[in-house]
Order: sequence, then C-alpha cells, then structure tokens
Amino acid sequence: MKRIYNLWMVIAALALASCDNTDYSNRSPFDNSAYLSVAEVKNVEGFTFNRLVTKQDKKFNVKLSYPSGSDVAVNIKVDPSLTSAYNMKNDTDYLPLDARHYEFSTTSVVIPAGKTTSEEVVIHFSKLDELEIDATYVCPLAIEADKVGVMNGSHVMYYLVKRSSAITTAANLQKVYVAVPGFDKGSPTADVVNNLTALTMEAIIRINQFDAETNITTIMGIEQYLCVRLGDVGYPRQQLQVQTPVGKFPGNSDNNLQLQVGEWYHIALTWDIETQVIAFYVNGKLQRRESGHGSSELTAINLGDKLADDEVGNGGDFNFYFGRSYGQSNDISRQLNGEICEGRIWSVARTEQQIFENMYNILEPAAEPNLRAYWKFDEGTGMTITDQTGNRNDAKVIPYWTDATYTQPRDKTDAELWPAGIEVPILNK
Repeated sequence: MKRIYNLWMVIAALALASCDNTDYSNRSPFDNSAYLSVAEVKNVEGFTFNRLVTKQDKKFNVKLSYPSGSDVAVNIKVDPSLTSAYNMKNDTDYLPLDARHYEFSTTSVVIPAGKTTSEEVVIHFSKLDELEIDATYVCPLAIEADKVGVMNGSHVMYYLVKRSSAITTAANLQKVYVAVPGFDKGSPTADVVNNLTALTMEAIIRINQFDAETNITTIMGIEQYLCVRLGDVGYPRQQLQVQTPVGKFPGNSDNNLQLQVGEWYHIALTWDIETQVIAFYVNGKLQRRESGHGSSELTAINLGDKLADDEVGNGGDFNFYFGRSYGQSNDISRQLNGEICEGRIWSVARTEQQIFENMYNILEPAAEPNLRAYWKFDEGTGMTITDQTGNRNDAKVIPYWTDATYTQPRDKTDAELWPAGIEVPILNK
C-alpha cells in the first residue's frame, strides 16, 4: 500500500507542475536547495588512515539544484550535536571529533547568481597521530544557506575518522598494471632476483570482480615462467595457482585455495628448487604443499633476465608484472580487478611462522638480506611504487592502452588508483 501511496504522490506532483503556467525554462518547478558535492550520492565516508599519518585534507564544493537569480550565501561548519543522531541510527557509540583536529579553508562561500557550484573548500585534518588507535570519531560536516533550503540527506557529510593499526593504503589495478624496469635484462639492479635456488612471493589482495571475458586474474610474476594467478583452464575461476617452469601447482581443483570477491587475503608462494618442495599459504596458514615439484635441469629461478618492453609495453619477453601476464599491452583480459599491497620477493622459502607473523609489514626491510624486493603500495598518490629494500627496483604503474593503435591509454585517475576507505583486517594478533 505504501508503494501505491508514493506513486500517487509523484503523479499528483507532476500533475500540479503540468497545470502550473509559470515559465520553468530556466529553473525547476521544485524548490531550489543547497547540498554538499561529497554527499550527493552518499553522506557517510570512512576516513581511515595509518597510525603514522599526522595530517590529511578533504575537499568539497557546495552546490545548488539549479541556478538562482541572486547570490546564495552558505555557511559551513562541523556540527558535533549530529553525532548522537548518527549513533542512534547506526547503533554505534562513536565520539565526536575534537575541534582541534580540523580547520576549514573558509567557513562561508557564495554561489554567484546564475551558477550552481561554489569555490572549492578544504577541511584540514591535523594532529591525527594523537587520536586513539582503532577508535572511530564522527566529524559531521554541515551547511546552512540563506535564500534557499538545504537538500535533506545531502546537506551533511559524516566523516568517520579512524586512526588504524591496519594497512590503510592499497593500489587498485583495474585498467592498469605494474612493471619493474629494474628487472629488465642487463639492468644493474636485476641480479638481486636472479639465480634464486629458493623463493617466497607474497602479496595482499582483494578481488572486486572476476572479469567474465577471461578465466585468469594475474597477481604477480612472469607469464609462462613463474606467474601467481587465480583461475585457468580446468580450474575454478577463483582458485589460487601458479605456473612454474616445470608445470602448474596445484595440479587440480582445491577448495582451500579458492578466494572470494570482496575479501582481503594475504597469499604466499614458497618454493625450494633444490628440495623441490612447493607450497601455498593463505592468511599465513598452509593450504597446500607438494614435493617433487622440480627437475634436474632446473637449478635456479631468474626473474631479472628478460628482454625489456618497447615504448608501448610490447616487443620484449614476458616480463615481471603485477596485474598483467599473457597478451599485448592493450589486452586487459588478465588484469587484476581489485586492490593489492605488500608485494614481496624473498630468496628463501619462508616458514609458516615467518609468513604468519609478518603478513602486514616488514619492520626493517633493509636489514633483511633475503628480502630481494618489497613494494608496500602505500604511496597513496602517483605512479611510482618504491622498493623498500634499498635495491632500487622501484615499480611503475602503467595504464593499459584502449586498443591496438597504442595511442590512447585507459583512463585512471589518482583517486581511482588509490581508493579511499581501505582497511585490511589484521588476522595475526
């Protein structure tokens, strides 16, 4: 009955508008309203950051439903009294963020006559390292306008501010891949990943979607050589597996290695070429181990002896990538449609205890001689991923091309590459 009532209300409103003789060619038949640009779609945003972060900014505009015939002044403030209403609605007990942790670039704006958007406003958050770790605070950003009303639901933005002990930054690799130019053949920094008689490859990932046009999602490695991925012909789409020089591991379907969309996982592959023992770990726990994975001809793994790509990302050998394997640089069919962080390569087969205890961080990477490459993916901006080991093998984010003319890269904004609201659950406490 409620749906029928709402439908009649809409019909009645449209009927009234159709009977009105007012000229609406330059304005709406409904009341003009002011609202926050950041609350246009949803009015709650998780603002989570690493415990070492001290300051950060949020930017927004004030907008009108349609242009006004005169200037519209709007006041901006944080209204702590709205915290209790938020808590009641969401069954939480968050505290309001203290005023000493934020400051506006301006507390009032004017939307000029004939326009719908104000100048940009910045709210500067500071002294964030003084907040209690893993506590959530509410910062209700609100507006009041003269001459017009405010749009219900979009006149307030609730920032949920949290200084987290968890990982709060990761790169989204949809439409892009990550290359390591220092691993190219002949590079002076490539030998750190050559002649490996044992190895461990690690990453933390979250798959947002298994793309329908392919049966493989690439995590990291070298196609047709040593490539960690999800899915393949004859495997469940979401199963973790690796292609090595001597075959695939595991050789069959395994429920313990099947990852779910939207969940964070730490994955680790260990392989001792000399003992021929290979294993997969998920969230620090052994899921599959096999012996006899090797051959007498294979004595070492070389990740840094492949010919470099040309200027459009083709023409060389299959190289070491995150989020790319088989195909040309316009072929996104094996992309990693999701987030990644904590990419590592070791020159030893790490133990289960070592993997479990260090899933989320390596405290002193330069002091770990067996840690050959370490990309935290914690930059939060830009296209360069720093190698934390000191071995100078920084990685480079590269957009896939839109087609085989290699003239137009796929669009990827900085905000899309480094999405907000990341918080990887800590499972080893």
